[in-house]
Amino acid sequence: MVLIRKIKRLEYEVGELRDEAEVRERRPAIIAHEIRTPLALVRGAAELLAEQTPGPLNDRQLEFVETITENLSQIIDISENFIAQVHLAENPEIQHWETVNVRDVVYETARNLRKVTSVPIHVDARGGPMPIASDPKLIRQLVWNLVNNAARHAGEGVPVSVRISPSESGGVLLSVNDSGSGMGEEDLKKLFTPFATGSSRRPGSGIGMMVTKQIVEAHGGKIMIDSEKGYGTAVLVALPAGGGRL
Repeated sequence: MVLIRKIKRLEYEVGELRDEAEVRERRPAIIAHEIRTPLALVRGAAELLAEQTPGPLNDRQLEFVETITENLSQIIDISENFIAQVHLAENPEIQHWETVNVRDVVYETARNLRKVTSVPIHVDARGGPMPIASDPKLIRQLVWNLVNNAARHAGEGVPVSVRISPSESGGVLLSVNDSGSGMGEEDLKKLFTPFATGSSRRPGSGIGMMVTKQIVEAHGGKIMIDSEKGYGTAVLVALPAGGGRL
């Protein structure tokens, strides 16, 4: 009887520890969700200032506004990735499929990023619609992460090229390339490891690429990275037409 009571007590304590671990794991996403809306409103106000909608600004003021907008975008990106990571951890398989035109998502992402970065972003998405079955929010997060990551790490004034084309299997191929500083072997090994920021000129949380990989895998796709120090980086993502695996 004593042994049974001890076992039950241990089971209870394990349950409590498990519950506490789950709360700790979700806490960053809860905080991220709460701060996302006010941050987005502040960024919207900063963008209006940058466009000089309320009135003209001098060069120094515009420089301050650009700094505010850029850093707000980085914080919002981290928030969105925390939320996506917890969602994927709880639901590793896509629960809600919709037909999404990835071509439109690429154009929309480039248009929005041009508002918050001076890095030239060139898009090659010629042709008609390129629909796939996917989770719309996650696909938008995927494209944003890839293009934003390239824009942040390529180097000052280094253009980022984004190309989307249909694949032979009926899905889409998305490539994001730059001719910037590139990554060495050690940085490549840690690319998908959260909080391992490597030797980047502008290190972030490191969670973005981990979430990107999780989104690709949840859609049954593949992600490939080719990078060399001093020569730039190329990221290729292959996504199936719908719900299956390549």
